[in-house]
Amino acid sequence: MLAFMVVLRSGHRFTIRAAQMRLNYDRCLELLGPDTDPNAPSQVVAMFDSNEVVAVIARENLVSEEPADASAGAVVVRRSSSALDPIPF
Repeated sequence: MLAFMVVLRSGHRFTIRAAQMRLNYDRCLELLGPDTDPNAPSQVVAMFDSNEVVAVIARENLVSEEPADASAGAVVVRRSSSALDPIPF
């Protein structure tokens, strides 16, 4: 089990425990829980829109971390198509 650190373009940071990460058919990043039953599909424990993700790092491989500069403000990407879901993950 790994601890994944996910940073969104909005500045939000998440640390999620998962066994692996994959990109699904919708181009979303999925973090998968451990396989307790080898015959059952892996359970998705978190999902993020890949257009909103800045970085994903396994905490075990992180050497150092520095806090973001709050005075710079968050970087927010706005989508131009209204057909897409406006709710961020």
